[in-house]
Amino acid sequence: MTKPIATWKKGLLYGLILIVAGALIYTGYRKRVQWKKDHILVELRPIQTPKGWGYDILANGHVYIHQPMIPAIQGQYPFRTKEDALAVGQKVVDRIKEGKMPMVTAQEVVDLGVAPPGSAGLQK
Repeated sequence: MTKPIATWKKGLLYGLILIVAGALIYTGYRKRVQWKKDHILVELRPIQTPKGWGYDILANGHVYIHQPMIPAIQGQYPFRTKEDALAVGQKVVDRIKEGKMPMVTAQEVVDLGVAPPGSAGLQK
């Protein structure tokens, strides 16, 4: 009669160990997933286009935003210099890191001195 009780206790012990191990693995997995969401690697890279410059913003190594033209400005104007592209791109990266919409306004482009002369739709 002692053998069935010992087998029952052994099975219960193994079952509890499996439940605890499963809970620990699940908790570790959830923490890892949350950490990855909270710590996205965002990179800014200038790109040379046939007409000038632009930028790519990468999130975890994948292109998130490809911007070959000056954003928020009517028309298709490339950035004149690499530095102009990086200045606007950095503004967008800062917004991403703050959890805001990744965009710039026409006024911000003007304030950065990047808007092409005579661009339509700009307020001065």
